[in-house]
Amino acid sequence: MSTLVTGEAVELSVQPAALAARALSCLIDVVAYTLVNIGLLLATFWLLLRILDLNGLLLTAVMTIMSVSVFVLLLMLVEVLTRGRSLGKLILGLRIVRDDGGAIRVRHSFVRALLWQFEVIATGGGIAALTGLLSPQTKRLGDYMAGTIAVSERATPPPPVDAHVAPQLLPWLQVTDVSGVPTGLRRRIVQFLSIAPGLTHESRWQRAIELAVELNPHVAPAPPEGTLPEQFLAAVVARGRVADREKAQRRGARAAAFAASVDRLPHGLRLRQ
Repeated sequence: MSTLVTGEAVELSVQPAALAARALSCLIDVVAYTLVNIGLLLATFWLLLRILDLNGLLLTAVMTIMSVSVFVLLLMLVEVLTRGRSLGKLILGLRIVRDDGGAIRVRHSFVRALLWQFEVIATGGGIAALTGLLSPQTKRLGDYMAGTIAVSERATPPPPVDAHVAPQLLPWLQVTDVSGVPTGLRRRIVQFLSIAPGLTHESRWQRAIELAVELNPHVAPAPPEGTLPEQFLAAVVARGRVADREKAQRRGARAAAFAASVDRLPHGLRLRQ
C-alpha cells in the first residue's frame, strides 16, 4: 500500500499498480491502438484514392496526421472519458488518478499521451520500464510530469466506514439494484467517505459530485430528485453491504442444504460420491 496526500493534507491509502501489470496493460494498449491506426489509414487511403492522386508528400502527411490522431488525441480522449482507464487497464483492473487521489482531467491525459510516444512507442517501452523500476510507485515519466499515479482497483477493500443513510432514501433503497456497481468504484467511494470529514467544504463537494456522476449509470432506479451527492454515495455503500450479507446468507443456506442432502444418502452411496 502507498499513501496519497490530498490538498487538505488528508492521507489516502491506495495500492500502486504492479510493474508487470502496467507492462501488460501497455502491451494491450499498443496492440489495440496500432490496429485502430492501421484501420483508419487503410480507410483514409481508400477514400483518397477515389478522390485524388496520392503523391509521396501527401502520403507522408496523411500518415503523420492519422498517427498523431490515434496515439495522442484518441489515447487522451479514452482516458478522459473513462476517468483514467484504457482497454489494457480495464482488463487488468488498473486506473490512472491524480496524485491527490482525484479523477484525471484533460491536461493530465494530454501530458501522459505526449510522453507515451517517447516512452513506449519510440523506445519500445524501454524508458517507461526503466522509470517504473526506479520509481517506488511504478510511475513513468508521463506520470511524474502530469502528477498522476496508476493504482490497482482489485486491492484489499478498505476498512468499513459508518455510511449513514438519509431517512428519505430508505424507501428508494428497498427497490434499488446496486449489483452493477464495479468493485473499484465502490472502493473509491468508501475511501472518500472515510476521509470526507477532513476535507474542505469545496473539495468535499466537488469530489462527491465526481463520484456520484460516475456511480449514477450503475444504479437503477436513480435516486430521488434533490438527493445530495454524498447522501447518494453513502446510501449505495450501505445498500451494497446489505446485498453482500444477503448473498453470504444465501450461499450458507445452499451449502447447509447440500450438506443435509448428503447426510441423508445411504452410507455406501455417500462413500462412492
